[in-house]
Amino acid sequence: MRIAYIARKASKNSLFRQFNIKVKGLTDGQSGFFEAALSEAGQMQSLSLRDFLALDQTQLDAFDAVVVNTKCGVNWDGGATDLMQKLASARGAKGLFLTGAHPQEMFENAVLDAFDVIFKREPYADLDRYGLSPANRAKIVPTHLSNPFVRLSTKYPSRNRMKPLRRYSWETPDLYEVSFLGSDNNRKVGERTALWERILDEGFHAFGGIIPMKNSTLPDRVIAKKMSRPKYMKNVFQSTINLAPSGHGPFTYRHLELFWAGAFVLSNPGIREQQLRAPLIEGRDYIAYDDLDDMVDKTRHYLEAEAERKAIARNGRAAYEVLYDVPAHAREIRAALEGGRASNG
Repeated sequence: MRIAYIARKASKNSLFRQFNIKVKGLTDGQSGFFEAALSEAGQMQSLSLRDFLALDQTQLDAFDAVVVNTKCGVNWDGGATDLMQKLASARGAKGLFLTGAHPQEMFENAVLDAFDVIFKREPYADLDRYGLSPANRAKIVPTHLSNPFVRLSTKYPSRNRMKPLRRYSWETPDLYEVSFLGSDNNRKVGERTALWERILDEGFHAFGGIIPMKNSTLPDRVIAKKMSRPKYMKNVFQSTINLAPSGHGPFTYRHLELFWAGAFVLSNPGIREQQLRAPLIEGRDYIAYDDLDDMVDKTRHYLEAEAERKAIARNGRAAYEVLYDVPAHAREIRAALEGGRASNG
């Protein structure tokens, strides 16, 4: 299967990052996991929006599927007329990759009608919440963001295979009772601030806080310094309870980092409402809190319940290995696109 992928609009990157992207095919961030899987679903050619619109009909017909990243530079509010006209002339399946972190983000039926498959990051489990037509609701295929500690590739599939760690968090002696480290560059900074102030007020031996952005108005007591990834992860490994509050969306980079590390995850409640491409089961793979009082109660409980806590951490790592399976997601993507292609005749 030949796949044309209309990629995210290029941003200004360092020369080193440009080398990693163009030569090594390394991916990360919002789109990395999906892009790595898409590259294994078929023969993927990444194109800018401009290059895609410049294809003649013969070149367009050479592709069995076209997948559009919603951040490719299209003016969706303006109707995306040029893109829609080009897609209408494509003979293969049409896929739309919604990269936004917020589960409530969804396009209207008028846009989705033009596509055969909708790849949506961490959608609501209850698809009725989107108010879509039954046909468009049935097109949704869940995907998710990337783990920053696992560098995937669109060129070297061997980088995309699951690898065990030498040691997991549940095997590491604990130095801290509670940890959380995040930034204030999202709409949930108020919730994060309240959460960390409560941890401090309760007197837990804690690591972390919130890394301020420029012109930050954070209270001094919650401010943390930015640190290297190895140092950050060392502290995660040495923490008994690892908090995962909301960020841009309920399911965050931190969730993937913690599950990957085999850490015990005490999560915000929002992920209960989301559908991932493989399930994470509350009470088995992670624990969620309802509010700050519940967070404190569950923190105190699991600080004492060592056997239960470590079993949940092990289960979380096992669930991660199913969730973050690039070849399995590649098969899901290919099957969805082949189904869309068949429906186009």
